[in-house]
Amino acid sequence: MRIARRRIAARAAQRAVAQIDGQPVLIHNTARHYYDSIELAAGATRSGSGIGEVGDVTGFRVWESAPLAIAHLERRRASIVCGRSVIELGAGTGAVGLSAAALGAKHVVLSDADSVVTLAAGPGEREERSRLESLAENARLNGERAAAVSVAPCRWGDAAHLADLAGRWPEGFDTVVASDVLYSPRSYAALGATIRALAGADATVVLAFPERHGGEARFVEGL
Repeated sequence: MRIARRRIAARAAQRAVAQIDGQPVLIHNTARHYYDSIELAAGATRSGSGIGEVGDVTGFRVWESAPLAIAHLERRRASIVCGRSVIELGAGTGAVGLSAAALGAKHVVLSDADSVVTLAAGPGEREERSRLESLAENARLNGERAAAVSVAPCRWGDAAHLADLAGRWPEGFDTVVASDVLYSPRSYAALGATIRALAGADATVVLAFPERHGGEARFVEGL
């Protein structure tokens, strides 16, 4: 069977992840790439081995805590968003960061580990998608409200990534947001170091997460 490879093939349908000032915050609805992949064996990480997906596809869906994070930012809009620099860590689709931009942030950086996944695009076809390119596409969907949004690679604990962000934002960020990133205690040391490296002197850190194993509260207390 001939496999045709193409880069960023047909665009997915749009999805509104929030309504800010009567206007939708939009992303490309690529969640099917997560839900269509077959569950892996116990102890393995989801790498989308089913339906032709290869790579980490967790960033293709909006996770449960993102709407809670967005609602919190909206409630405290004046104090932690408006006119402030914001970075979203582990941005995935960028839903939370794009909402911060719509709420009046001075600048928003959507950051995540850069990776390319191969997805099933149709019978006998594959589509390559870069996580950072997908974030940039989602930003472009929001037009002028995302004019102050940029995308940057940030693998937690990566010295080069942190140095690049610190060089561009030497005073750190006013607000650091992350949603559904506390699923694995193995990542806590790197995530904590990243937050401390990027947060400004009087920064607000907003973490939205479900309690899965009891270690989340200890992580938050240790920041």
